[in-house]
Amino acid sequence: MKTILVPTDFSKNAYCALHYATQLFAEDHCRFFIIHSFEDQVSTRTSRIDIGKTEDVVEELYTLYEGKCEEVKHRIILDAKNDHHSYEVIATSIELSRAINRLIVKEEIDFVVIGSKGSTGASNILMGSNTLRIIRKIKKAPLLVIPQEFDFKPVENIAFATGFKRAYGQNDLQPLVYIASLNKSNIKVIHVHTKEKMTEEQRINFHQLFQLLKKGSPETNWLSGEKDVYATITSYLNKEHIDLLAMIYYKHNAIVQLFREATVKDIAKYTRIPFLILPTTN
Repeated sequence: MKTILVPTDFSKNAYCALHYATQLFAEDHCRFFIIHSFEDQVSTRTSRIDIGKTEDVVEELYTLYEGKCEEVKHRIILDAKNDHHSYEVIATSIELSRAINRLIVKEEIDFVVIGSKGSTGASNILMGSNTLRIIRKIKKAPLLVIPQEFDFKPVENIAFATGFKRAYGQNDLQPLVYIASLNKSNIKVIHVHTKEKMTEEQRINFHQLFQLLKKGSPETNWLSGEKDVYATITSYLNKEHIDLLAMIYYKHNAIVQLFREATVKDIAKYTRIPFLILPTTN
């Protein structure tokens, strides 16, 4: 059984992310947690001096948002009927990314699924600030980011973008392999290169990757990206009708050029297809 955590702010975008998750994992037994953090309201509505008042307000907010989460739960049960899926709701006064990290450990979360924007997102921005904050702070679980009001369609082609700059761990790739296997998806490994030849280290990592992915019979695609890595990747995604983009999120490593923190966030900000961010165990 897989355990899926889906934050909600009760927006249409958040519900679309939840619905997408139910369809992506439709063929497996899943336990879904629907979570909402009202931490921002606690700080604006409570008094540091009047402790009694603070406790009353927090209790009121718990009751309110547990009820709203229950409404989301009942709606998704009706909209995505599946006897293999169960749902639990959580309302919390803890800041969202902290709450997510705690639940990842406590409930052994397999995937976190989140909408790219919340209810207050501007129409010309494809990735909200809360989502970007979660991308930076999420730990020990893959994060699946669903674009604004994105309708589910079968995941036939998955692009895994990599620079072969580091060795791959089997656990790093397991979420990607699982989604591909569950949905019978093709995995297309894409490498944006600025030089004609790979280094010896890259060649070793290349062969290691294909050993780890061999059951999925991955396809290799070499893309020339001397001018603009982002434009090269997005052009390929559109041309090849890619349904999901996956990348490993390498953090605090200056030698990783393509997958340095800023690049991952930039692509997350502009991609119009679901984006799977894999944490590294290295």
